[in-house]
Amino acid sequence: MAQTARHITDYATGLRAMFEEEYMGEGLFEALAGYHDGVARQAFLLMAKIERAMIAATESAIRRNGLQIRDPESLRAEGRAEAETMRIMSWPDFLDLIVTDYPAFLDEFEQVAQLAPPCDAVEAQLLIDHEVAFIDFAVACRRGDPDSLGVLESFLARIT
Repeated sequence: MAQTARHITDYATGLRAMFEEEYMGEGLFEALAGYHDGVARQAFLLMAKIERAMIAATESAIRRNGLQIRDPESLRAEGRAEAETMRIMSWPDFLDLIVTDYPAFLDEFEQVAQLAPPCDAVEAQLLIDHEVAFIDFAVACRRGDPDSLGVLESFLARIT
């Protein structure tokens, strides 16, 4: 069953949750890279780099809004723990997971962006765009596009 988007009604709460989940994603993808090789490993490492870059790119919005986040290393550890539960998942199954579940996360990022004050519009759009990049990558990879990693590389180059 596909992931269902949370209903976000408060910008600060949503932004904090999305920001903390970037740390979790970094831990998740780094750990998953250790369980795979080839294209899957490359993709997971790129996804972890994107999560790190997103943290750096959205940190200013966290500061501007005076938000306190949980301990980053604890958040990364949560991501690594989730990866442990997914370690036996095949690469094709993970791509399917992205295509079926990540649109819910995209919806959440879009909700946060709609609530964002104008001063946070750039960061809010980046959150949306990074999720689109993950989904576009998975779609391209599933259809056998030999340049599917280019989707992730292009997004990473844009934000670093």
